[in-house]
Amino acid sequence: MEHPVNFARRFSHLVWLLMNEPDNVDEQKSTLRALVVQSKLGAVHIAHQQTGLTANDQVVPSALTGVTELGSQMQLHGIALISTDADAKPADLLGVARVLTGLHVHGDGGAAAESKRRAGGITSVKFAGRPDVADEPLPSPGPPQPAPAVPDMDFEMYDDPYGEAMKKATPRSTQAIVGDSKRGTTGLFSQFAASQVPSESHEALLKALEHAQDVGTIESTLADLLTIAEKAAADGKAAVVTEILIRVTKREQAVDQSEAKRVLGMTLRRMSKPALLRLVATQMPTNPDIRGDLGAVLARAGEDGADTLVELISDPAHQRDKRMYFDVLVQLKAGVPTLLHMLTDTRWFVVRNAAELLGEMHVREAEGPLTETLKHEDERVRRTANGALMRLGTTRAMQTIQEALASTMPQVRMEAAAALGSRKDAQAVPTLLRALDAERDEEVQAALMLALGRLGTPEALQRLSMAASAERSLFKRKTPTYRMAAVHGLVESRAPDALDALRALQEDKDSEVRNAATFGLRRISRADNPRINEP
Repeated sequence: MEHPVNFARRFSHLVWLLMNEPDNVDEQKSTLRALVVQSKLGAVHIAHQQTGLTANDQVVPSALTGVTELGSQMQLHGIALISTDADAKPADLLGVARVLTGLHVHGDGGAAAESKRRAGGITSVKFAGRPDVADEPLPSPGPPQPAPAVPDMDFEMYDDPYGEAMKKATPRSTQAIVGDSKRGTTGLFSQFAASQVPSESHEALLKALEHAQDVGTIESTLADLLTIAEKAAADGKAAVVTEILIRVTKREQAVDQSEAKRVLGMTLRRMSKPALLRLVATQMPTNPDIRGDLGAVLARAGEDGADTLVELISDPAHQRDKRMYFDVLVQLKAGVPTLLHMLTDTRWFVVRNAAELLGEMHVREAEGPLTETLKHEDERVRRTANGALMRLGTTRAMQTIQEALASTMPQVRMEAAAALGSRKDAQAVPTLLRALDAERDEEVQAALMLALGRLGTPEALQRLSMAASAERSLFKRKTPTYRMAAVHGLVESRAPDALDALRALQEDKDSEVRNAATFGLRRISRADNPRINEP
Protein backbone atom coordinates (compact mmCIF):
# COMPACT_ATOMS: atom_id res chain seq x y z
CA MET A 1 0.00 0.00 0.00
CA GLU A 2 1.65 3.23 -1.19
CA HIS A 3 1.79 6.61 0.51
CA PRO A 4 -1.35 8.26 -1.04
CA VAL A 5 -3.57 5.29 -0.11
CA ASN A 6 -2.02 5.18 3.36
CA PHE A 7 -2.77 8.88 3.81
CA ALA A 8 -6.38 8.39 2.66
CA ARG A 9 -6.73 5.45 5.03
CA ARG A 10 -5.59 7.52 8.00
CA PHE A 11 -7.76 10.48 7.05
CA SER A 12 -10.80 8.20 6.63
CA HIS A 13 -10.16 6.73 10.06
CA LEU A 14 -10.01 10.20 11.62
CA VAL A 15 -13.34 11.13 10.03
CA TRP A 16 -14.83 7.85 11.25
CA LEU A 17 -13.65 8.49 14.82
CA LEU A 18 -15.11 12.01 14.87
CA MET A 19 -18.44 10.64 13.63
CA ASN A 20 -18.72 7.48 15.69
CA GLU A 21 -16.44 7.92 18.71
CA PRO A 22 -16.38 11.66 19.45
CA ASP A 23 -15.25 11.06 23.05
CA ASN A 24 -12.33 8.81 22.08
CA VAL A 25 -9.82 11.66 22.19
CA ASP A 26 -6.76 9.46 22.66
CA GLU A 27 -7.44 7.48 19.50
CA GLN A 28 -8.21 10.68 17.58
CA LYS A 29 -4.88 12.18 18.63
CA SER A 30 -2.97 9.02 17.74
CA THR A 31 -4.62 8.87 14.32
CA LEU A 32 -3.91 12.54 13.68
CA ARG A 33 -0.24 12.05 14.55
CA ALA A 34 0.00 9.15 12.10
CA LEU A 35 -1.76 11.29 9.48
CA VAL A 36 0.79 14.08 9.93
CA VAL A 37 3.62 11.57 9.41
CA GLN A 38 2.02 10.47 6.15
CA SER A 39 1.45 14.09 5.07
CA LYS A 40 5.20 14.76 5.17
CA LEU A 41 5.67 12.27 2.33
CA GLY A 42 3.95 14.48 -0.25
CA ALA A 43 0.72 16.12 -1.44
CA VAL A 44 -2.39 13.96 -1.83
CA HIS A 45 -5.64 14.41 -3.78
CA ILE A 46 -8.55 12.34 -2.43
CA ALA A 47 -11.25 12.14 -5.09
CA HIS A 48 -14.81 10.89 -4.80
CA GLN A 49 -15.82 9.24 -8.08
CA GLN A 50 -18.42 6.81 -9.38
CA THR A 51 -15.95 3.97 -8.80
CA GLY A 52 -15.30 4.92 -5.18
CA LEU A 53 -12.46 6.85 -3.56
CA THR A 54 -9.04 7.35 -5.10
CA ALA A 55 -5.88 8.93 -3.72
CA ASN A 56 -3.62 10.38 -6.40
CA ASP A 57 -5.52 8.16 -8.87
CA GLN A 58 -4.91 5.03 -6.77
CA VAL A 59 -7.99 3.12 -5.61
CA VAL A 60 -8.58 3.25 -1.84
CA PRO A 61 -9.91 -0.17 -0.67
CA SER A 62 -13.41 0.23 0.75
CA ALA A 63 -12.70 -2.42 3.38
CA LEU A 64 -10.48 0.00 5.29
CA THR A 65 -12.06 1.64 8.32
CA GLY A 66 -13.92 4.87 7.51
CA VAL A 67 -13.49 4.81 3.72
CA THR A 68 -17.19 4.30 3.07
CA GLU A 69 -18.08 7.01 5.60
CA LEU A 70 -15.64 9.48 4.05
CA GLY A 71 -17.13 8.87 0.61
CA SER A 72 -20.64 9.40 1.99
CA GLN A 73 -19.68 12.66 3.70
CA MET A 74 -17.96 14.00 0.59
CA GLN A 75 -21.08 13.24 -1.44
CA LEU A 76 -23.39 14.84 1.12
CA HIS A 77 -21.27 18.01 1.25
CA GLY A 78 -20.98 18.16 -2.53
CA ILE A 79 -17.18 17.76 -2.43
CA ALA A 80 -15.52 16.02 -5.34
CA LEU A 81 -11.93 16.48 -4.27
CA ILE A 82 -9.92 17.06 -1.09
CA SER A 83 -6.41 18.32 -1.84
CA THR A 84 -3.73 18.42 0.86
CA ASP A 85 -0.36 20.09 0.55
CA ALA A 86 2.83 18.26 1.40
CA ASP A 87 3.47 18.63 5.13
CA ALA A 88 -0.06 19.94 5.74
CA LYS A 89 -0.67 21.57 9.12
CA PRO A 90 -2.07 19.24 11.81
CA ALA A 91 -4.70 21.86 12.70
CA ASP A 92 -5.79 22.04 9.05
CA LEU A 93 -6.12 18.28 8.73
CA LEU A 94 -8.22 18.11 11.88
CA GLY A 95 -10.26 21.16 10.85
CA VAL A 96 -11.16 19.65 7.46
CA ALA A 97 -12.19 16.38 9.14
CA ARG A 98 -14.47 18.37 11.42
CA VAL A 99 -15.97 20.23 8.47
CA LEU A 100 -16.78 16.92 6.82
CA THR A 101 -18.54 15.59 9.92
CA GLY A 102 -20.61 18.76 10.37
CA LEU A 103 -23.98 19.71 8.89
CA HIS A 104 -24.24 19.59 5.11
CA VAL A 105 -26.21 21.52 2.52
CA HIS A 106 -27.66 19.63 -0.44
CA GLY A 107 -27.01 20.94 -3.95
CA ASP A 108 -24.56 23.74 -3.12
CA GLY A 109 -21.64 22.10 -4.94
CA GLY A 110 -19.48 22.21 -1.82
CA ALA A 111 -19.91 25.97 -1.31
CA ALA A 112 -20.91 25.66 2.36
CA ALA A 113 -18.00 23.36 3.17
CA GLU A 114 -15.61 25.69 1.31
CA SER A 115 -16.97 28.63 3.28
CA LYS A 116 -16.33 26.84 6.55
CA ARG A 117 -12.83 25.93 5.41
CA ARG A 118 -11.96 29.54 4.68
CA ALA A 119 -13.60 30.77 7.91
CA GLY A 120 -11.47 28.32 9.89
CA GLY A 121 -8.25 29.70 8.37
CA ILE A 122 -7.43 26.34 6.77
CA THR A 123 -4.85 26.94 4.04
CA SER A 124 -2.92 23.70 3.51
CA VAL A 125 -6.01 21.67 2.62
CA LYS A 126 -8.50 22.66 -0.11
CA PHE A 127 -11.82 21.49 -1.54
CA ALA A 128 -13.23 21.21 -5.04
CA GLY A 129 -16.94 20.79 -5.70
CA ARG A 130 -18.86 20.37 -8.94
CA PRO A 131 -17.10 21.64 -12.06
CA ASP A 132 -19.43 24.64 -12.27
CA VAL A 133 -18.42 25.84 -8.80
CA ALA A 134 -15.41 28.14 -8.89
CA ASP A 135 -12.48 27.16 -6.72
CA GLU A 136 -8.79 27.75 -6.46
CA PRO A 137 -6.64 25.72 -8.87
CA LEU A 138 -5.23 22.59 -7.32
CA PRO A 139 -1.49 21.87 -7.44
CA SER A 140 -0.14 18.67 -8.95
CA PRO A 141 0.74 16.10 -6.29
CA GLY A 142 4.01 15.22 -8.02
CA PRO A 143 6.04 12.10 -7.29
CA PRO A 144 6.17 10.77 -3.69
CA GLN A 145 9.14 12.00 -1.66
CA PRO A 146 11.34 9.78 0.53
CA ALA A 147 10.20 9.58 4.13
CA PRO A 148 11.98 12.07 6.39
CA ALA A 149 13.01 11.26 9.94
CA VAL A 150 10.01 12.30 11.99
CA PRO A 151 10.32 12.22 15.80
CA ASP A 152 7.40 11.21 17.98
CA MET A 153 5.10 14.20 18.32
CA ASP A 154 3.41 15.36 21.45
CA PHE A 155 1.24 18.25 20.23
CA GLU A 156 -2.28 18.73 21.50
CA MET A 157 -4.83 18.10 18.78
CA TYR A 158 -7.12 20.89 20.00
CA ASP A 159 -4.48 23.52 19.42
CA ASP A 160 -6.03 24.69 16.14
CA PRO A 161 -7.92 27.81 14.98
CA TYR A 162 -10.89 25.95 13.56
CA GLY A 163 -11.47 24.01 16.76
CA GLU A 164 -11.30 27.17 18.87
CA ALA A 165 -13.73 28.94 16.53
CA MET A 166 -16.16 26.03 16.69
CA LYS A 167 -16.09 26.09 20.49
CA LYS A 168 -17.59 29.57 20.36
CA ALA A 169 -20.30 28.62 17.89
CA THR A 170 -23.72 27.28 18.82
CA PRO A 171 -23.30 23.58 19.62
CA ARG A 172 -25.01 21.26 17.18
CA SER A 173 -25.36 17.51 17.44
CA THR A 174 -24.15 15.45 14.53
CA GLN A 175 -24.98 11.81 14.01
CA ALA A 176 -23.30 9.31 11.76
CA ILE A 177 -24.97 8.64 8.43
CA VAL A 178 -26.24 5.07 8.44
CA GLY A 179 -26.68 3.35 5.12
CA ASP A 180 -29.89 1.60 4.16
CA SER A 181 -29.28 -2.11 4.67
CA LYS A 182 -32.16 -2.96 2.36
CA ARG A 183 -30.39 -1.44 -0.60
CA GLY A 184 -27.90 -3.47 -2.54
CA THR A 185 -24.43 -2.36 -3.50
CA THR A 186 -25.49 -1.15 -6.91
CA GLY A 187 -25.17 2.31 -8.36
CA LEU A 188 -22.86 4.89 -6.84
CA PHE A 189 -21.57 2.65 -4.06
CA SER A 190 -21.26 -0.59 -6.02
CA GLN A 191 -17.47 -0.39 -5.94
CA PHE A 192 -17.35 0.19 -2.19
CA ALA A 193 -18.05 -3.48 -1.42
CA ALA A 194 -14.97 -4.73 -3.23
CA SER A 195 -11.56 -4.77 -1.56
CA GLN A 196 -8.29 -5.39 -3.29
CA VAL A 197 -6.40 -8.55 -2.42
CA PRO A 198 -2.65 -7.87 -2.09
CA SER A 199 -0.54 -9.33 -4.88
CA GLU A 200 2.22 -10.46 -2.48
CA SER A 201 1.91 -13.65 -0.43
CA HIS A 202 1.46 -13.52 3.32
CA GLU A 203 4.90 -15.15 3.74
CA ALA A 204 6.56 -12.35 1.79
CA LEU A 205 4.63 -9.67 3.69
CA LEU A 206 5.48 -11.20 7.06
CA LYS A 207 9.16 -11.30 6.12
CA ALA A 208 8.97 -7.65 5.05
CA LEU A 209 7.23 -6.76 8.34
CA GLU A 210 10.03 -8.34 10.39
CA HIS A 211 12.63 -6.15 8.69
CA ALA A 212 10.61 -2.94 8.28
CA GLN A 213 11.67 0.03 10.40
CA ASP A 214 9.72 2.86 8.76
CA VAL A 215 6.27 3.37 10.28
CA GLY A 216 4.67 3.98 6.91
CA THR A 217 6.01 0.69 5.55
CA ILE A 218 4.91 -1.18 8.68
CA GLU A 219 1.43 0.30 8.40
CA SER A 220 0.97 -0.53 4.72
CA THR A 221 2.29 -4.06 5.23
CA LEU A 222 -0.08 -4.62 8.13
CA ALA A 223 -3.03 -3.38 6.08
CA ASP A 224 -2.26 -6.00 3.43
CA LEU A 225 -1.83 -8.71 6.07
CA LEU A 226 -5.18 -7.78 7.61
CA THR A 227 -6.88 -8.17 4.23
CA ILE A 228 -5.23 -11.55 3.66
CA ALA A 229 -6.09 -12.78 7.17
CA GLU A 230 -9.76 -11.87 6.81
CA LYS A 231 -9.99 -13.56 3.41
CA ALA A 232 -8.18 -16.63 4.75
CA ALA A 233 -10.62 -16.81 7.67
CA ALA A 234 -13.55 -16.64 5.25
CA ASP A 235 -11.97 -19.50 3.27
CA GLY A 236 -11.27 -21.54 6.41
CA LYS A 237 -7.49 -21.41 5.97
CA ALA A 238 -6.56 -21.72 9.63
CA ALA A 239 -2.82 -22.15 9.03
CA VAL A 240 -2.58 -18.80 7.22
CA VAL A 241 -4.57 -16.95 9.88
CA THR A 242 -2.53 -18.54 12.65
CA GLU A 243 0.84 -17.71 11.12
CA ILE A 244 -0.14 -14.08 10.52
CA LEU A 245 -1.45 -13.52 14.04
CA ILE A 246 1.49 -15.25 15.72
CA ARG A 247 4.13 -13.30 13.82
CA VAL A 248 2.37 -9.94 14.10
CA THR A 249 2.04 -10.53 17.86
CA LYS A 250 5.76 -11.33 18.09
CA ARG A 251 6.63 -8.26 16.04
CA GLU A 252 4.66 -6.05 18.41
CA GLN A 253 6.57 -7.48 21.36
CA ALA A 254 9.94 -6.98 19.65
CA VAL A 255 9.52 -3.43 18.29
CA ASP A 256 10.73 -0.50 20.39
CA GLN A 257 9.44 2.54 18.47
CA SER A 258 6.26 3.80 20.12
CA GLU A 259 4.44 4.75 16.91
CA ALA A 260 5.24 1.41 15.29
CA LYS A 261 4.07 -0.44 18.41
CA ARG A 262 0.82 1.56 18.36
CA VAL A 263 0.17 0.68 14.71
CA LEU A 264 0.86 -3.00 15.40
CA GLY A 265 -1.45 -2.92 18.41
CA MET A 266 -4.27 -1.35 16.42
CA THR A 267 -3.93 -4.02 13.72
CA LEU A 268 -4.01 -6.80 16.30
CA ARG A 269 -7.20 -5.33 17.75
CA ARG A 270 -8.75 -5.39 14.29
CA MET A 271 -7.62 -8.98 13.85
CA SER A 272 -9.20 -9.96 17.17
CA LYS A 273 -12.45 -11.01 15.54
CA PRO A 274 -14.35 -14.16 16.58
CA ALA A 275 -13.82 -15.89 13.23
CA LEU A 276 -10.05 -15.38 13.29
CA LEU A 277 -9.56 -16.14 16.99
CA ARG A 278 -11.62 -19.31 16.76
CA LEU A 279 -9.37 -20.60 13.99
CA VAL A 280 -6.35 -19.84 16.18
CA ALA A 281 -7.78 -21.62 19.21
CA THR A 282 -8.83 -24.72 17.29
CA GLN A 283 -5.22 -25.20 16.18
CA MET A 284 -4.10 -25.81 19.77
CA PRO A 285 -5.04 -29.52 20.09
CA THR A 286 -3.27 -30.54 16.87
CA ASN A 287 -0.24 -28.24 17.10
CA PRO A 288 1.35 -28.73 20.54
CA ASP A 289 4.69 -27.31 19.35
CA ILE A 290 3.20 -23.83 18.84
CA ARG A 291 0.62 -24.00 21.61
CA GLY A 292 2.50 -21.37 23.59
CA ASP A 293 2.47 -18.98 20.62
CA LEU A 294 -1.24 -19.60 20.06
CA GLY A 295 -1.90 -18.90 23.73
CA ALA A 296 0.06 -15.65 23.44
CA VAL A 297 -2.21 -14.55 20.57
CA LEU A 298 -5.33 -15.28 22.61
CA ALA A 299 -3.85 -13.56 25.64
CA ARG A 300 -3.06 -10.48 23.53
CA ALA A 301 -6.69 -10.43 22.41
CA GLY A 302 -7.79 -10.12 26.07
CA GLU A 303 -11.48 -10.66 26.70
CA ASP A 304 -12.07 -11.53 23.04
CA GLY A 305 -9.53 -14.35 23.26
CA ALA A 306 -11.02 -15.60 26.52
CA ASP A 307 -14.54 -15.49 25.08
CA THR A 308 -13.36 -17.67 22.21
CA LEU A 309 -12.09 -20.30 24.65
CA VAL A 310 -15.29 -20.14 26.70
CA GLU A 311 -17.30 -20.73 23.53
CA LEU A 312 -15.21 -23.77 22.61
CA ILE A 313 -15.47 -25.21 26.12
CA SER A 314 -19.25 -24.97 25.91
CA ASP A 315 -19.41 -26.40 22.38
CA PRO A 316 -20.29 -30.14 22.45
CA ALA A 317 -18.28 -30.61 19.24
CA HIS A 318 -15.09 -29.72 21.14
CA GLN A 319 -15.66 -31.68 24.35
CA ARG A 320 -12.67 -33.91 23.60
CA ASP A 321 -10.38 -30.89 23.98
CA LYS A 322 -12.32 -29.22 26.78
CA ARG A 323 -9.64 -29.83 29.43
CA MET A 324 -6.94 -28.22 27.31
CA TYR A 325 -9.05 -25.12 26.54
CA PHE A 326 -10.00 -25.03 30.20
CA ASP A 327 -6.35 -24.92 31.31
CA VAL A 328 -5.46 -22.19 28.79
CA LEU A 329 -8.39 -20.05 29.93
CA VAL A 330 -7.34 -20.39 33.57
CA GLN A 331 -3.85 -19.22 32.61
CA LEU A 332 -5.26 -16.20 30.77
CA LYS A 333 -7.30 -15.15 33.82
CA ALA A 334 -9.74 -13.40 31.51
CA GLY A 335 -13.28 -13.89 30.32
CA VAL A 336 -14.82 -13.39 33.77
CA PRO A 337 -17.73 -11.17 32.57
CA THR A 338 -18.70 -13.79 29.99
CA LEU A 339 -18.52 -16.60 32.54
CA LEU A 340 -20.66 -14.69 35.04
CA HIS A 341 -23.25 -14.10 32.32
CA MET A 342 -23.19 -17.81 31.45
CA LEU A 343 -24.39 -18.65 34.96
CA THR A 344 -27.81 -17.40 33.86
CA ASP A 345 -27.92 -19.56 30.72
CA THR A 346 -30.91 -21.88 30.27
CA ARG A 347 -28.70 -24.84 29.34
CA TRP A 348 -27.57 -26.77 32.41
CA PHE A 349 -24.20 -27.85 30.95
CA VAL A 350 -23.30 -24.23 30.06
CA VAL A 351 -23.98 -23.15 33.65
CA ARG A 352 -21.96 -26.08 34.99
CA ASN A 353 -18.98 -25.26 32.77
CA ALA A 354 -19.06 -21.60 33.82
CA ALA A 355 -19.27 -22.48 37.51
CA GLU A 356 -16.37 -24.93 37.21
CA LEU A 357 -14.20 -22.34 35.45
CA LEU A 358 -14.99 -19.57 37.93
CA GLY A 359 -14.00 -21.85 40.80
CA GLU A 360 -10.82 -23.01 39.08
CA MET A 361 -9.86 -19.39 38.41
CA HIS A 362 -10.63 -18.40 42.05
CA VAL A 363 -12.83 -15.49 40.96
CA ARG A 364 -13.83 -14.05 44.32
CA GLU A 365 -16.44 -11.71 42.83
CA ALA A 366 -18.32 -14.78 41.62
CA GLU A 367 -19.33 -15.67 45.18
CA GLY A 368 -22.78 -14.05 44.95
CA PRO A 369 -23.74 -15.47 41.53
CA LEU A 370 -22.44 -18.92 42.46
CA THR A 371 -24.46 -18.84 45.69
CA GLU A 372 -27.58 -18.16 43.60
CA THR A 373 -26.64 -21.06 41.34
CA LEU A 374 -26.94 -23.40 44.34
CA LYS A 375 -30.70 -23.08 43.75
CA HIS A 376 -30.44 -24.49 40.22
CA GLU A 377 -32.91 -27.24 39.38
CA ASP A 378 -30.21 -29.57 38.07
CA GLU A 379 -28.29 -31.44 40.78
CA ARG A 380 -25.14 -31.57 38.64
CA VAL A 381 -25.08 -27.79 38.44
CA ARG A 382 -25.65 -27.40 42.18
CA ARG A 383 -22.81 -29.78 42.97
CA THR A 384 -20.40 -28.00 40.62
CA ALA A 385 -21.37 -24.58 41.99
CA ASN A 386 -20.83 -25.90 45.49
CA GLY A 387 -17.37 -27.11 44.56
CA ALA A 388 -16.56 -23.79 42.88
CA LEU A 389 -17.60 -21.82 45.95
CA MET A 390 -15.29 -23.91 48.13
CA ARG A 391 -12.31 -22.89 45.97
CA LEU A 392 -12.83 -19.12 46.22
CA GLY A 393 -11.18 -18.60 49.60
CA THR A 394 -13.91 -16.26 50.83
CA THR A 395 -15.84 -16.34 54.13
CA ARG A 396 -18.79 -17.85 52.31
CA ALA A 397 -16.46 -20.44 50.81
CA MET A 398 -15.33 -21.69 54.24
CA GLN A 399 -18.95 -21.90 55.37
CA THR A 400 -19.74 -23.94 52.27
CA ILE A 401 -16.85 -26.30 53.00
CA GLN A 402 -18.02 -26.88 56.56
CA GLU A 403 -21.49 -27.70 55.28
CA ALA A 404 -20.05 -29.98 52.58
CA LEU A 405 -17.97 -31.97 55.10
CA ALA A 406 -21.22 -32.88 56.87
CA SER A 407 -22.98 -33.87 53.63
CA THR A 408 -24.52 -37.31 53.29
CA MET A 409 -22.97 -37.62 49.82
CA PRO A 410 -19.38 -38.99 49.79
CA GLN A 411 -18.56 -37.15 46.56
CA VAL A 412 -19.43 -33.81 48.14
CA ARG A 413 -17.26 -34.59 51.19
CA MET A 414 -14.36 -35.48 48.87
CA GLU A 415 -14.75 -32.16 47.04
CA ALA A 416 -14.69 -30.34 50.38
CA ALA A 417 -11.45 -32.13 51.32
CA ALA A 418 -9.87 -31.17 47.99
CA ALA A 419 -10.95 -27.57 48.46
CA LEU A 420 -9.33 -27.42 51.90
CA GLY A 421 -6.14 -28.95 50.54
CA SER A 422 -5.92 -26.29 47.83
CA ARG A 423 -6.31 -23.37 50.24
CA LYS A 424 -2.72 -23.64 51.53
CA ASP A 425 -4.01 -22.51 54.90
CA ALA A 426 -2.53 -24.22 57.96
CA GLN A 427 -5.68 -23.37 59.91
CA ALA A 428 -7.53 -25.93 57.78
CA VAL A 429 -5.55 -28.83 59.31
CA PRO A 430 -7.64 -29.17 62.52
CA THR A 431 -10.82 -29.23 60.40
CA LEU A 432 -9.39 -32.02 58.24
CA LEU A 433 -8.25 -34.03 61.28
CA ARG A 434 -11.68 -33.84 62.89
CA ALA A 435 -13.29 -34.90 59.62
CA LEU A 436 -10.83 -37.82 59.29
CA ASP A 437 -11.65 -39.04 62.80
CA ALA A 438 -15.34 -39.11 61.97
CA GLU A 439 -15.09 -40.49 58.42
CA ARG A 440 -15.84 -44.14 57.61
CA ASP A 441 -15.82 -44.08 53.81
CA GLU A 442 -12.40 -45.20 52.52
CA GLU A 443 -12.49 -42.98 49.43
CA VAL A 444 -13.27 -39.90 51.51
CA GLN A 445 -10.56 -40.88 54.00
CA ALA A 446 -8.07 -41.01 51.11
CA ALA A 447 -9.18 -37.54 49.95
CA LEU A 448 -8.77 -36.14 53.46
CA MET A 449 -5.26 -37.58 53.86
CA LEU A 450 -4.25 -36.30 50.43
CA ALA A 451 -5.37 -32.84 51.52
CA LEU A 452 -3.33 -33.17 54.74
CA GLY A 453 -0.28 -34.05 52.65
CA ARG A 454 -0.77 -30.99 50.44
CA LEU A 455 -0.86 -28.73 53.49
CA GLY A 456 2.23 -30.50 54.89
CA THR A 457 2.28 -28.99 58.38
CA PRO A 458 4.12 -30.90 61.17
CA GLU A 459 0.76 -31.80 62.73
CA ALA A 460 -0.55 -33.13 59.41
CA LEU A 461 2.60 -35.17 58.70
CA GLN A 462 2.59 -36.66 62.19
CA ARG A 463 -0.98 -37.88 61.68
CA LEU A 464 -0.16 -39.32 58.26
CA SER A 465 2.88 -41.16 59.62
CA MET A 466 0.76 -42.69 62.36
CA ALA A 467 -1.93 -43.68 59.86
CA ALA A 468 0.64 -45.34 57.59
CA SER A 469 2.41 -47.22 60.38
CA ALA A 470 1.82 -50.92 61.19
CA GLU A 471 -0.73 -52.13 63.72
CA ARG A 472 0.12 -51.77 67.40
CA SER A 473 -3.11 -53.06 68.90
CA LEU A 474 -5.35 -56.04 68.21
CA PHE A 475 -8.39 -53.88 68.90
CA LYS A 476 -7.58 -51.09 66.42
CA ARG A 477 -7.04 -52.57 63.02
CA LYS A 478 -6.09 -50.55 59.90
CA THR A 479 -6.92 -51.78 56.44
CA PRO A 480 -4.15 -51.80 53.78
CA THR A 481 -6.24 -49.30 51.80
CA TYR A 482 -6.26 -46.91 54.76
CA ARG A 483 -2.49 -47.23 55.24
CA MET A 484 -1.72 -46.76 51.53
CA ALA A 485 -3.92 -43.65 51.48
CA ALA A 486 -1.68 -42.27 54.22
CA VAL A 487 1.39 -43.17 52.14
CA HIS A 488 -0.04 -41.21 49.20
CA GLY A 489 -0.54 -38.25 51.53
CA LEU A 490 3.11 -38.42 52.60
CA VAL A 491 4.23 -38.57 48.96
CA GLU A 492 2.11 -35.53 48.16
CA SER A 493 3.88 -33.56 50.93
CA ARG A 494 7.48 -34.31 49.78
CA ALA A 495 8.65 -32.72 53.06
CA PRO A 496 11.86 -34.07 54.74
CA ASP A 497 9.86 -35.67 57.58
CA ALA A 498 7.60 -37.34 55.02
CA LEU A 499 10.61 -38.77 53.15
CA ASP A 500 11.99 -40.23 56.39
CA ALA A 501 8.63 -41.90 57.09
CA LEU A 502 8.46 -43.32 53.55
CA ARG A 503 11.97 -44.79 53.81
CA ALA A 504 11.01 -46.53 57.05
CA LEU A 505 7.90 -47.95 55.37
CA GLN A 506 10.09 -49.65 52.74
CA GLU A 507 10.80 -52.25 55.42
CA ASP A 508 7.11 -52.77 56.29
CA LYS A 509 5.78 -56.34 56.55
CA ASP A 510 2.86 -55.53 54.22
CA SER A 511 4.01 -55.85 50.61
CA GLU A 512 1.40 -53.39 49.34
CA VAL A 513 2.57 -50.71 51.77
CA ARG A 514 6.23 -51.42 50.95
CA ASN A 515 5.57 -51.13 47.23
CA ALA A 516 3.54 -47.92 47.67
CA ALA A 517 6.34 -46.32 49.72
CA THR A 518 9.05 -47.39 47.24
CA PHE A 519 7.05 -46.17 44.24
CA GLY A 520 6.33 -42.88 46.03
CA LEU A 521 10.01 -42.22 46.74
CA ARG A 522 10.88 -42.95 43.10
CA ARG A 523 8.18 -40.55 41.90
CA ILE A 524 9.55 -37.80 44.14
CA SER A 525 13.09 -38.49 42.93
CA ARG A 526 12.03 -38.26 39.27
CA ALA A 527 10.18 -35.01 39.92
CA ASP A 528 13.19 -33.48 41.68
CA ASN A 529 15.70 -34.78 39.12
CA PRO A 530 14.14 -34.76 35.61
CA ARG A 531 17.37 -36.12 34.05
CA ILE A 532 16.68 -39.47 35.70
CA ASN A 533 13.99 -39.98 33.05
CA GLU A 534 16.49 -39.46 30.22
CA PRO A 535 17.77 -42.62 28.45
